[in-house]
Amino acid sequence: MSLAPLPASVRQRALDWYGDRGRAWVDALPATVSDLAAAWDLHPAGAPFTGGTTAYVLPLDRADGTPAVLKLDLQDVENRCEPTALRAYDGDGAVRLLEYDPDSGAMLLESARPGTALLARRFPGLNEHDAARERFAIACDLFRRLWRAPVPAVGYPEIPRAVDLLKGWAEYFDEAAGRVPDVAEELALGVRLCDALADADEVGIANRDNHLSNVVSSVREPWLLIDPKPVLAERAFDGGYFLFQQQVHGPVGGTELLHAVADGLGADLERVRAWAMLQAVVHVADAGSAAEREAGTGVLRAIERA
Repeated sequence: MSLAPLPASVRQRALDWYGDRGRAWVDALPATVSDLAAAWDLHPAGAPFTGGTTAYVLPLDRADGTPAVLKLDLQDVENRCEPTALRAYDGDGAVRLLEYDPDSGAMLLESARPGTALLARRFPGLNEHDAARERFAIACDLFRRLWRAPVPAVGYPEIPRAVDLLKGWAEYFDEAAGRVPDVAEELALGVRLCDALADADEVGIANRDNHLSNVVSSVREPWLLIDPKPVLAERAFDGGYFLFQQQVHGPVGGTELLHAVADGLGADLERVRAWAMLQAVVHVADAGSAAEREAGTGVLRAIERA
C-alpha cells in the first residue's frame, strides 16, 4: 500500500523528543504500515489525521468497506496501554479496538463519525459560560461510565498503578526542589499530596488524559472517548487532569468547576481537588521558565482556594 505522508509536525516532534529512537520509528513506518495493511486487508481512504503529538493516524477501509482508523504511536509509558484500556471498554463509551499488533503497538480502531470534538460543540442560545457547563456534564458523565475494574489482558501491556505514579512524583518533586528553590513550597506540597492520595479504597481504569478534545461525536453513541492513557486509580483521579486543564483554559473555574467535576464523576470533592492540585504541581516542576512556574503556581492556588 502506498504510504500517505507522515504529517510534518508529528515527524518533527518524533525527532526532537525521541532522537535516535524517533528517527528509527519514522524510518520503519512505511514498512510497518504496508505489512499491517496486508495482514488486516486494509485499503486507503484519505490523508492522515493531523493534530496529534507523536502518532500516525490514518483513515482506511476494511475489506467489506467498513471505515476504520489505523493508529501507530511512538510508544512511551503513557500511551503504550491504550489498547489495554480499549479492550476493557469493549466499545462501551469508547471507540472499539478492532485489531491489535503487539509487536508495533499498532491498533485498528472503529471510525467515530462525524468525529467532532466535544470542545467544538456549540449550544445555540447559550453563552460560552453555560455552554462550557454543558460540555463538562457530557464529559464527566462519560468519564464516570468508563471507570471500571480491569479485565485479564494476556498479551497486552499492563496498566500502571496510581500508587507507583505517586511514588515517582514524590521523588521527582524532592529532586526538583534542589534545582528550582523558588517553588520549594509548592513542591513540598506536592510531596504531601502524593502521600495523602496513596490510600485509595478502590481502584479501576482511570485516565490521565481526560480533556474535551478526546471526546468525539459518533453515530453509534452520541459521544465516544478516544486516546485513553489508562491508570489504575480511584474515581477522583479522573477529575485531576480534567479540572486542571479547565482551570487553565476554560471560561469556568474555581468553586463552580470543582463542584461540577466532582458531582459529575460521583467522586469525593476533596480528593478531586487534591488530584487537580497535584497536576498543577507536576506542571510547576516541569516548567522551563520562571514565568511558566509562576503561572502554574497561580493555577495551583486557585484550585486550592476553590
